[in-house]
Amino acid sequence: MASSLVSQYSFAGRDPGEQINCQSGRSYTVVESISYGGYGAVYKVKADWRKGALFAMKEERRNPKRNHFKLVMEIRVLEAAKGASKEQQKHFPVLYDRSVEVRSFMFIVMSLLGESLADIKYRQSNKIFSMNTGLYCALETLEAIKDMHALGFVHRDIKPANFVLGLARTGSQNVVYVVDFGIARKIVGADGTVAIPRSKVRFKGTIRFAPLAMHRSEESGRKDDCESWLYMLADMINKKKLPWYEEENLNNVREMKEGVFANPSILFPGQEFSELRHIMSYLTKRHYVDKLDYDWLREMVRRVAKRRRCSLHPAFDWSS
Repeated sequence: MASSLVSQYSFAGRDPGEQINCQSGRSYTVVESISYGGYGAVYKVKADWRKGALFAMKEERRNPKRNHFKLVMEIRVLEAAKGASKEQQKHFPVLYDRSVEVRSFMFIVMSLLGESLADIKYRQSNKIFSMNTGLYCALETLEAIKDMHALGFVHRDIKPANFVLGLARTGSQNVVYVVDFGIARKIVGADGTVAIPRSKVRFKGTIRFAPLAMHRSEESGRKDDCESWLYMLADMINKKKLPWYEEENLNNVREMKEGVFANPSILFPGQEFSELRHIMSYLTKRHYVDKLDYDWLREMVRRVAKRRRCSLHPAFDWSS
């Protein structure tokens, strides 16, 4: 059965009406496909055990070039989030179910959420957010990153596509959730000990938003998620695209990123963004093992918002 499912899945995925059985003994019915690619798909499913309840099912087909599923790390992160305080759970989807152990594929069932910041941004004028929306998203995503770091994980693929909104029907339409933990890494243990960095790390993530550590084959720490967050912020609010926006050569992108840290005004020009340049300077002084001062980072963004007279309250760009 597994082989026939994988064969069908590789072409068209699961059909609406197909029933999915989970490790818990509960079952779900496929409603529709949300998205799918070469080795993964996301479906909207309805619970057969809770009338009218809708969830997202994320499925991964085994990649012959890897000996593990990325969803294993997703489960680790989401299980860790379940054990956190209610406030720290705010920016994570809830994990409800998972597949029975199968060698060819696996899936998880989690909260159904809304559109990604990348998709919403793409529809806006000049393909950027208004300043109020962009800075609000900066604060929401920073809080999500902070909460993930508190669990001991670094995300390693911070970008607009990996942050999504909640749904109006759950009252979370203005909450930004962090998703896609497939290349996350646990670097801090329960006792606060930071994992010894590997001597060489293969490039992972997205070239446009990857931190310099990744370009240098170095281990990524909390500072590196924050560096990617800064690139994401620039991408969300600047009319000028990131200098390396269309560049695909890793070495060229590395040189351009080194250039903006040498001259932060390239990324955040003018007095109105001086605090964001301060953040860039702050990050250059941080190391792999270092914690971050998230309160200070938040305050820097709030100062920019105050100068630009942004309320950081609705209506946001997705409300119109």
